Amino acid sequence: MKEAMKFLFLLPTSYFLLSFLFFISPVYAHSGLSGPFSVRDQFPIKLLFLSLHPEGAGLLPDAKPLFAARFVFGNTYAVTRPVGDPRVALDYYQDAPLRAYRAFVDAEVLHLTVKADWRILPRLQVGIGLPFIWQGGGFLDATVEGFHKLFRLSNGGREQTPRNAYGVFVAQDGKLRIAREHSPGWHLGDITLRLKTPLLVSKGPWPDISVAGTVKWPTGRFGSLTGSGGVDTQAALLVTQPLGKRAALHANLAYTLLGKSSLGTDLPVRSIFSWMIGFEYLATSRVSGLAQVLSNTSLFPTYTLAPLNRTAYEINAGVRFHIGSSAVFETGLIENLSQHQNTPDIGFHATIGIRR
Repeated sequence: MKEAMKFLFLLPTSYFLLSFLFFISPVYAHSGLSGPFSVRDQFPIKLLFLSLHPEGAGLLPDAKPLFAARFVFGNTYAVTRPVGDPRVALDYYQDAPLRAYRAFVDAEVLHLTVKADWRILPRLQVGIGLPFIWQGGGFLDATVEGFHKLFRLSNGGREQTPRNAYGVFVAQDGKLRIAREHSPGWHLGDITLRLKTPLLVSKGPWPDISVAGTVKWPTGRFGSLTGSGGVDTQAALLVTQPLGKRAALHANLAYTLLGKSSLGTDLPVRSIFSWMIGFEYLATSRVSGLAQVLSNTSLFPTYTLAPLNRTAYEINAGVRFHIGSSAVFETGLIENLSQHQNTPDIGFHATIGIRR
């Protein structure tokens, strides 16, 4: 109850603080169409590793850096084929079949990222992201269960576990690879460094095309589920196809190579393929609507009875506001499209960006 009360205060306060900063910021001349929401997969286990942050192909219009703060809040309940009592983690996993994954993820995650992007050369843009992650039981379980009941959707076993509890467990080859029964609270995640350069800049009907490279540096901690302890790298192809002056299609394709953990987690993983396709429509000179689908292959090798090794899909939809000439504010909702116990059930996000 105390944890829920903290969040009932923390989330609205964070949201309105971002809104306040947005409205008091100076203005800058914006281009209207600004790319997809840069929101990654928020599944708690995947937060250990580098993931695709969707992005448009265009660079910043000038050398003024863009500073942004983004928070994403997600509710996850994922259970793979229960064995024993899911409320007792060790009982749940002690009979896990060999060469099979089992997972139990019951958590709410607040992911706050502070980032900066800067076009240091006409054809080179650099960026840095500093994430802070909170994990706990949260307060949304009853709301999610009510939503599922309203639309006659399955709760996937939520009723079998206490509401607003926390637990993240992964078993494989009869061993517990991850076992967290207590909320780790706030921790620094893994810092990301990014380079982006255009391949094709089109002023006509053809698409803009860029490539980007990202490195995840292990500043997080496996003990708090904020980092794998390894260095991950990613190469991405970014495409933006204008559809007149008021709309655009955005597409991303990425390959992420996961580095070997330096923390002795003994968790077998494989490389990830990701793609994103999104549609952006400029409703007015200052307001645009966005909808996008994000897909990530699993970071786990293929084994029998392994829902976690299936590809995950989610949809993200919302709005972006430009006021004047120096700030942008965006907000949206995230919903899972796959029922493979490998994505958050629901999430929402808000971002403020300021150029100086």
